[in-house]
Amino acid sequence: MLGHSLGPDGTVPRAVAILLVESDADNRDLYAEYLRCSSAAVATADTTDAALPLARFADVIVTGIRVMGAFDGIAFVERLRADEATKKAPIVVLTSCAFVRDEQSAKAAGCDVFLRKPCEPGTLVQAINRLIMDRTGLAAPPLVFKPAATG
Repeated sequence: MLGHSLGPDGTVPRAVAILLVESDADNRDLYAEYLRCSSAAVATADTTDAALPLARFADVIVTGIRVMGAFDGIAFVERLRADEATKKAPIVVLTSCAFVRDEQSAKAAGCDVFLRKPCEPGTLVQAINRLIMDRTGLAAPPLVFKPAATG
C-alpha cells in the first residue's frame, strides 16, 4: 500500500519506492534528494543496464531519454512495458530533449508522463502524486510536496 495514513487493516504502509535513472550525477543527486525529502524511498541508477534489474522493485520509474547504457531511455521504457513484472508500472520521462518527436517517441514507448528539463523538483513530485493517485484511488497524495521557501 502506498501513502502515509494507516491502511484498512491498521498496518503502517511503506514509502513509495521510486527508481531514478539519470546519468548526470548532479541532476541525479538533486532529484533523488528532493524525492527523499518528500518521503519517497529512492533507488538510483546511472545507466539503463544498472536500472533494468531494479525496476521490478519500484512503484514509479523516472528516466531520461539520453541516459547512458547499452540502450537509451526510449528502449528502456519499451523493455519495461514488455516485461510482465513492470508492464503496468507508472513511468515518468524527465528529459532535456525538447522536440515534439521526443515526447511522441516516449509516449509511443509507453511512458505515462513526459516532463522537460529544466523541471522543478516539486513539479516531478506533483506528477508522481497524480500518477499514484490515479492508479490506486488514494484520496491524498502519498508524497509530501515541500515548496521552496520564499523571501
